[in-house]
Amino acid sequence: MTRLEQAQGKLKRLKRESEEMHHLIRAEHDRIPFGQPNIIGRGDIYKKVNGYHDRAIKLLKEQEKQEKRVEMLEKVEDFKEKNELIKDVHVVGKSSYATVGAKTSVNNIDYFKNELKELEKANEKAKAYNKTKPAIKARTYGAAITKLKNKIATLEQMKEADENKVMSEKTKELIESGAVTQWKKKPIFYFVKGLRKVALEIDENGDFFISNYYPACTDADKEFINKLLDPAAESTKKETFC
Repeated sequence: MTRLEQAQGKLKRLKRESEEMHHLIRAEHDRIPFGQPNIIGRGDIYKKVNGYHDRAIKLLKEQEKQEKRVEMLEKVEDFKEKNELIKDVHVVGKSSYATVGAKTSVNNIDYFKNELKELEKANEKAKAYNKTKPAIKARTYGAAITKLKNKIATLEQMKEADENKVMSEKTKELIESGAVTQWKKKPIFYFVKGLRKVALEIDENGDFFISNYYPACTDADKEFINKLLDPAAESTKKETFC
């Protein structure tokens, strides 16, 4: 089941619960005599229906939030359908107004290469036009091309490093135990379970070391990593801390 299908299913459930709650509210109102006041010393005759009202308001807010999520996911699916080479998307926003683009991921290398070809074509066309010395020059894309080439090169290096990596027995053990999880989008990074944004990388000997990009910053995190990598050995030469 896709995230969109899950979100749509939750929205249907919220709508159904909201409708059921309105039925309960109407039924409870019907049980209260018209204009009946609360009498001191007796239970609040409106307590139950007020509780239903509170729940109905909460459900309505949840429904509105979920509707925005469904709209956002529908936009993502539409974007992916129009860009078949995109495997991983980057989303900023939580509604139909969200900005959707291609995430910097090894899974999107083919998409970025195709974008580079299109950009180079547009750049050559603009340069040819500008040679005619028009009053207003066309926009060229040299800087964007360089940036995209660098992105592709970085992702290809990550992919190659992952495909050609060697792993020590200790490294294999940590991966198989679930102590670290490989980031599929940037597979040279292995995030440490239980820590926030702390990742390891594998060196040429197949051993883990702390990533410069996602280092351990707190004393507790540093101690955790030291024990994880090798509780008995001196392993600080490749560790990177904030």
